[in-house]
Amino acid sequence: MKLILCIIAAEAMTQLACKAEIFDSLRKRIKGWSKFTNDLLSCPYCVSVWVAALTTCFYFAWEWLYLYVVFLVIHRGSNVAHDLYRLVQNLKIDQILRRK
Repeated sequence: MKLILCIIAAEAMTQLACKAEIFDSLRKRIKGWSKFTNDLLSCPYCVSVWVAALTTCFYFAWEWLYLYVVFLVIHRGSNVAHDLYRLVQNLKIDQILRRK
């Protein structure tokens, strides 16, 4: 179970680092440091490798970082729930429009 939570937390951190609008200005600044940082933050797959290394540390320091990992898992779960809700809403709207 701990491993699954760490995997979900790593995915959440990767998405936050690469795509979250709130970090746009920070991401832009870090991308300007060097070609390496620019290439790294332009590639979610590349970022996930480094995030996985950090998450491995979380795995071994579980007792101290448990709440942070749980926070990231809840964050990811809420995003999935929101996406599913939007999908259902869009399907309902499509069905209503087809009836007219």
